[in-house]
Amino acid sequence: MEQKGTLKYRKLQRTPQSGENAGKKKWYATAVTDREVDFEGFVSHISDHGSPYSRGTIHGVLMDALDHLQELILDGKSVRLSDLGLFSIGMTSKAEDTKEKVTAASVEGVHLIVRNTKSWSNSELRKKCKIQEYGGYTGTDEGGTSGGTSGGTEQGGGSQDNGGGLE
Repeated sequence: MEQKGTLKYRKLQRTPQSGENAGKKKWYATAVTDREVDFEGFVSHISDHGSPYSRGTIHGVLMDALDHLQELILDGKSVRLSDLGLFSIGMTSKAEDTKEKVTAASVEGVHLIVRNTKSWSNSELRKKCKIQEYGGYTGTDEGGTSGGTSGGTEQGGGSQDNGGGLE
């Protein structure tokens, strides 16, 4: 399978609060985002990589797609964008003592849910990238710091005690 990019990681020490390593200081790899590509940069990237469409056309189609995606999910629909994923909306609510007390006022917030599918599955993404250590550490603390972000929590971005997502 063709590799498409290089995913960088940094080493981070943390103490899991649950699982087999609960209370033990362990080292994990956590993903580093070395820069953010904004919307216009993304449009330019598509345009510059052999697309027959102009930047303006790409920009317009993507903006319309985002507008309609939001409209559909806010109407309670799930939208599958090919192999990219299934987009839907979720909500959080406060607990009520009885079914009758659950009303719209019980809803505390709404959030976007994206479920990756098919060629965007975690195992397929892992096959498509090279993984290498990030070289931009600074500081003298045990874990070091980097110019990037983990894309996750302060505890290192990974979930569970699985090494921050590496298989």
